[in-house]
Amino acid sequence: MIMKRLVTLLFLFLVLSAVNDMQAQRRGKSRSSGFDYQLRGGLNFCQIDGDASGNYNKVGFHAGVGTSMPLSDNDRLRLCVEIGLTQKGSRIANSYIDRNISLLYVEVPIMAAYDFLDSRKLRVAAGVAPAILAKAKVTTDKSFDRLQSENYKRFDALPVVASIRYCLTDNFGVDLRYYNSILNIAKENGSGVYRIFRDNKGQFNRLIQAGITLSF
Repeated sequence: MIMKRLVTLLFLFLVLSAVNDMQAQRRGKSRSSGFDYQLRGGLNFCQIDGDASGNYNKVGFHAGVGTSMPLSDNDRLRLCVEIGLTQKGSRIANSYIDRNISLLYVEVPIMAAYDFLDSRKLRVAAGVAPAILAKAKVTTDKSFDRLQSENYKRFDALPVVASIRYCLTDNFGVDLRYYNSILNIAKENGSGVYRIFRDNKGQFNRLIQAGITLSF
């Protein structure tokens, strides 16, 4: 319930900020002195560490909207807040099992970013991307696996994210991101790996995103 309210508030914040910025631009205010906005989408190349498969052979999608606000006098250091949908998971295919894990999340990336180059077309960012699991679907040997589908936690609280974006024009760009969950995403684990400390053992989303952006 708390996360649903947070997502709703963030969405309203993005909409109200966009309206405020458009009004400010009509009054002649420069975009660089305040908020900027971005639409992004593309492909995910995913795996789950600890599921007995080590390849980025699960392909998903991502789509989202975001804004950033200046944290420094020159506007180059910025706080980025986004909301979007992202499909994670993995594909296990060997002589013993054929399993497809598809996990659809609503995520809220929050990152500190810096704009490089005189043109400020290169943006590098890092932060966290907490996510709510909206839907989990697991098929084993091409049949729906209810037990495995219900084995994933509803909240992935601490995925870390690193991002790099380059604007080819004033509005159009390409970006690349890397995500890695720090906390176990599964309820029960027959096997697994661990992150940071041994008690934090289980399964962890890991993925690379590639996509395009529209900035305004």
